[in-house]
Amino acid sequence: MAPIAFSIGSLDIYWYGILMACTFVAAFYISRYFAKLHGLDQRLVENLYFLSAFTGLIGSRLGAILPHWRYFLEHPAEIFARGGMASHGAIFTIMVVGIFYVRKHQLKYWQLADIASPILPVGHVFIRLGNFLSGELYGPPTNLPWGVEFPTSLGPVHPSQLYEVAASLVILPLAWKWAKAPKYHGYAFFRVLFLHSLVRFFLDFIRQHSELYGPFVLSQIIALAICLITLPTIIILDRRHQAQ
Repeated sequence: MAPIAFSIGSLDIYWYGILMACTFVAAFYISRYFAKLHGLDQRLVENLYFLSAFTGLIGSRLGAILPHWRYFLEHPAEIFARGGMASHGAIFTIMVVGIFYVRKHQLKYWQLADIASPILPVGHVFIRLGNFLSGELYGPPTNLPWGVEFPTSLGPVHPSQLYEVAASLVILPLAWKWAKAPKYHGYAFFRVLFLHSLVRFFLDFIRQHSELYGPFVLSQIIALAICLITLPTIIILDRRHQAQ
């Protein structure tokens, strides 16, 4: 793997950072496209995008820190020195910030959530490619022909990062279709979040494991909880929509 894309003097530019930037650029244009498509105020949507990008970064970092809060409490300097991001933290903080933003500007919360839904699979395509090039979050050893040997893997392993890229590429056209013509507000968002969490739950069985809580890691527990919330919500809202 080659985590460094290129260097400018003594400054190393990492693929992860480049692909993270690609996520933000893609998210900006996706939000603009769907705002225009649904006749929303583009200025308000763009402002929400920048606010979400900032708070999402904070939330993703907090999501990586909180499961190991005892360690970081004893080593506070490591909060900024060590890497690590958590998508669930970003999703949660963005959703919370969105509540206050839509109330202030009298927007429809779940309509904006639908607009944002394609950003989730797009973001995971870029971020997981960054994880792959950085040689992190790979799976257990394998003899399968597509096994990949990373510098720290001591042999071929499952490229679980690429499995999630493939899953996100399957979810993306569905998310795009649902966001273009949602049957009701929240239609696209809940479906995309459910599919993303379902994939995350199963793929985390073959990723580098953090601390186990019973048979699961924390990200699996969160993903399972989201599935158990979103699936009944989808069923209830679908029935309500059909009744109307």
